[in-house]
Amino acid sequence: MVKSSREQIIIASRDLIREKGYAGTSMQDVAERVGLLKGSLYTHVKNKGELVSEVLALTYAEIFTDVENTGDWRYDFERALGGLVETLTEGRRCIGFQLAYSYSGMPYELRSAVKAFFDDIHAFFIHCLRQGLDDDIAERFARECIIAVEGATLYLVLERGDAAVQAVKVSLLERADGLAMDFPDPEARRLLDATMGDWRWASVAEKTLALRAVKAERNHFTAQCAQTDRVAAENCVR
Repeated sequence: MVKSSREQIIIASRDLIREKGYAGTSMQDVAERVGLLKGSLYTHVKNKGELVSEVLALTYAEIFTDVENTGDWRYDFERALGGLVETLTEGRRCIGFQLAYSYSGMPYELRSAVKAFFDDIHAFFIHCLRQGLDDDIAERFARECIIAVEGATLYLVLERGDAAVQAVKVSLLERADGLAMDFPDPEARRLLDATMGDWRWASVAEKTLALRAVKAERNHFTAQCAQTDRVAAENCVR
């Protein structure tokens, strides 16, 4: 019988929970996956619930491996988002979701571990985004990212492909480009506030169009003024 480290047990437990869910995974399943007798497995862990926090901690570490805040929020955000998408795509299912499906039947400490997992991911994105964005924007965008990416994992199962997850990633990066765009023109801001409610959430394309509209209006006003001055000058000559 081969010896199995605790890390191997944690990895096997995570893979099984992804495949079968928390309720559908037994200690016997874990023992068979790592090549141990069930009795021997209990010398490593007391029960299935003991594995949950370590499974989630391992997954969190994998998502944000080598992702550190550099001061460039847009760069750091792309790396953090890439880590989340890659981890979910490779696993084909979100371990947090699988555990959340059994949330109501779990003991309090396990429910707390599941909630903390998502809270920690949210906090990591907020901390990253706050390097360059207002707090309210950072918090809202971080939550939208988690909802969008985690929701798209449904199609990893339904379509057996990552097209939906990758499309969400592209969309979120485009949103980040809009948030990062230098946009000092006050008239263009007011135009977007009037049409969208908050100019900061406008995309690059929307901001570009607003700038063009304001520029066109200014050019039109300048042309009108020039025409008025010309008419006035001609009248003086007459």
